[in-house]
Amino acid sequence: MSHDKKYNINESVQMLSPEQEANSDQDSDVTTSLGVVTSTNSFDTVISLENTEETPIGRHIGSFGVVMMIVQRIIGSGIFAVSGSIYQDVGGSPFLFFLVWACAGYMSFAGVFCFLELGSLVPRSGGMKVFLEYIYYRCRMMVTVIFGLYSIMFGFTISNAIIFGEYTLYALGFDNAGKETAKHVGLLFVALMCVVNGISPHLGVKTQNVVGALKLALLFLMALSGIWVLVFPSSMTHVTNQLHWSDFFAVKREITVGSLGSALLKAVFSFDGWQTAQIVANEIKDPVKTMNFAAPLALALINGCYFCINLSYLAVIPDEDLSKLQEMVGSILMERIFGPIIGKRLLTLTVAISAAGNIMTVLYHISRMNQEIFREGFLPFSRFFASNKPFGSPMRCLVFPLVISGVFLLVPTPSNVYNWVINLEGYPSQLFVGLTCFGIILLRRRNLGKEPAFKARLIHIVFVTVFDAFVCISALNPHSMSKEYEGFPNYAYVALSILFAGFLYWLVMFKILPRLGHYKLEKATIRLSDGLTMKKWEKIRGGEARAVV
Repeated sequence: MSHDKKYNINESVQMLSPEQEANSDQDSDVTTSLGVVTSTNSFDTVISLENTEETPIGRHIGSFGVVMMIVQRIIGSGIFAVSGSIYQDVGGSPFLFFLVWACAGYMSFAGVFCFLELGSLVPRSGGMKVFLEYIYYRCRMMVTVIFGLYSIMFGFTISNAIIFGEYTLYALGFDNAGKETAKHVGLLFVALMCVVNGISPHLGVKTQNVVGALKLALLFLMALSGIWVLVFPSSMTHVTNQLHWSDFFAVKREITVGSLGSALLKAVFSFDGWQTAQIVANEIKDPVKTMNFAAPLALALINGCYFCINLSYLAVIPDEDLSKLQEMVGSILMERIFGPIIGKRLLTLTVAISAAGNIMTVLYHISRMNQEIFREGFLPFSRFFASNKPFGSPMRCLVFPLVISGVFLLVPTPSNVYNWVINLEGYPSQLFVGLTCFGIILLRRRNLGKEPAFKARLIHIVFVTVFDAFVCISALNPHSMSKEYEGFPNYAYVALSILFAGFLYWLVMFKILPRLGHYKLEKATIRLSDGLTMKKWEKIRGGEARAVV
């Protein structure tokens, strides 16, 4: 591929001969030096992202596995927990309620189409990380550091752990168990799944496939229950239809721009995960072809089920009850349709299993993403955490989600912390999604000379960018926060503060310290003894030649 002169590419990659590599292997059984890149923002380095990359774990995920992975990642606690809060945010208006969900659903499709185009250009693990590096290559390390620290700090599974604990206790008859007990149950399951994913990644994928199929069956059951109530008379269903056309457009309570933005964030949270299969592209068989087929199919199934389930909520649960319900809205729906035995116990337990499956998949993806971050070598102990030892999986990277989730789950918090955490997780994610999709326009203007195997429509790109801009900007208004967050700091400013801390880390490590210490940072590629490659940063002082070991 030829490169345009306007990029001013003067850097090159220096590779070892087979003899040098063999001698290096004799010197150490830990790493092997593979080469040096003399610029942190080299376009040559970014072009290398277009090539596929093989890892020691190998390619073991097919189309069915990708569909189940997306289903597992998206369907967690969201659809079973946030609908009541969204209904409250939109002032009890069924029209606005469905409009918010429709926007979030289309957002998921538009986002997938954008990511499929980027995935066909950069078919390797990392997802948004490598996409952002590919797009904003002139400030590549700044993007890498900020996104990397964000990924590690927000790499937790708090909300789903809480939902798993609450639904499990409720299904087993512990109706009066407190929130703290539910958190402890959730944390125990998170710890168990960290062990399973760390010891046997293949077992983790197989378990995800089984639970994913169970989730789809549960969604179909809930979807059909709403149709049952709407179509058949109450004499047959024994449930009064609460959804009436006369008040479909009515706004029963006050709404603000901030509450509407909060509702959109929660709905988008319920679709969160459509982008995560790209994180493990190195483990997918023929990733471009597989993703182009599996991702839209998974989203079509989920969107159809979500619409019917939300229809069920409005048809079965009265307005006053729905606006007051928080995490248990899915369980209340089951209980009202199927009774206290089947609905409350058995089907509520399946919702807990659904949240459990989401926890499995989230931990699987977090471990891979964290490993990709540590492979960049800019964090302390990067070599230790990037390693696949001792079980051939990134088990060491699971320490971070376990510790962070543990801190949140063990520290006593107010009962409404669940929705605040959802927004705290969702805000920076939407910011990065918007920047990533907007980057497609920049790539097309840049005219790299490579046609993607899949091309997103311009309307998809514009919608995602504008949607994310609205969500992110509306949250910055300090006077528009929902009343349910009284006593909490503004989640948008908390998230931006964390991202700014990542910027300061990059500024100190790559700009201030090299200038004060009169050295340059050069990046070497090394291979760990388990076969995984990673970066190593070395200080090169003025006039000092860089030798390949």
